[in-house]
Amino acid sequence: MHRIWSVLLAGLVAAAPAAAQELRRTDERHLQRQFDPVGPQMLETVRSPEAARPRPVLLRSPKSLAELGNYDAKASAACRARDFGQFEQHRATVVLAGRTYGAALSPGADLADAKALAAPNVLYVFEQQSTTACRVWRVRAR
Repeated sequence: MHRIWSVLLAGLVAAAPAAAQELRRTDERHLQRQFDPVGPQMLETVRSPEAARPRPVLLRSPKSLAELGNYDAKASAACRARDFGQFEQHRATVVLAGRTYGAALSPGADLADAKALAAPNVLYVFEQQSTTACRVWRVRAR
């Protein structure tokens, strides 16, 4: 047993100088190098701060989505295939039971409907749009 400990101790002592070595940093010349532009130089442009575009809330209710809407299986399948949905996610929204969902009115410019599935005067509410779990709900617009 004593012999095993002495062998282990000798191995640690031999490995100590390698472990004690300090890691080297990047060469200082790399840190001081100035950027050499290749090709046309970029002109400095002054950007004006853009005001955040207001997102219209089409419907606000304390009721849940399941209480107000009906699940649309065909539109959901088309949404998963990216054939049905909003052109821009959450451009318009609904707030139901404290949760915010993307929404689009039919007919409307916000609704991308490649297969002409949209019914007139319907508010489409999207859960997890642009994913394979996309679900579409129909709420009658009043």
